Formats: sequence, C-alpha cells, structure tokens
Amino acid sequence: MGRQRVPKGQVFLKKEEKIEATVNALNANHSEDQFVEKFQELYPKDWGKIVTRYEAHERLTPGGKTHPMAHPKQYLINAYKAAMKKSPKPSA
Repeated sequence: MGRQRVPKGQVFLKKEEKIEATVNALNANHSEDQFVEKFQELYPKDWGKIVTRYEAHERLTPGGKTHPMAHPKQYLINAYKAAMKKSPKPSA
C-alpha cells in the first residue's frame, strides 16, 4: 500500500460565485463571523467539504508537523477576504 495523500485541487466548486452570493445575502455591515454562519446555512455540503479536507490534512500530517490548510473557519474567511479584494469597489 502506498502513501496516503490529501486530494489536490479545489475544495469546492464555484467558490467565487458562492462567496459573492453569500455576501449579497447579508446586510452591508456584516462581520466575518456572520459571513461564515451564512455560508454554512446556504451551502452546508460545501462547508462539509471544507471540514473534510481539513480533517484529512490533520489525519495524514505526522505529529509535530504543519500542513498548508488553515482551520475551516479561517479558510473561509481568507477566501472571503480574497474575493473582496478582487471585486470592484462601488463608486461613491
């Protein structure tokens, strides 16, 4: 039996679209925690995929070593921040 590996590639499909839809479902003055809660509510299967991938990293990483994936909540916050930087700012 060969070495087990964590799958590579996207954690979930259409990440940018789903993040944008989640932001649009919130009011203008939302917090990162509210964003995470709303994402979990709108996309429970995708949240499960994030958690599953994180658990796979945790399980397959030797003790005392680190792995590249952030905690699931922080992973989603990082994706949110990246999407906000990428999206055009509304003109004032």
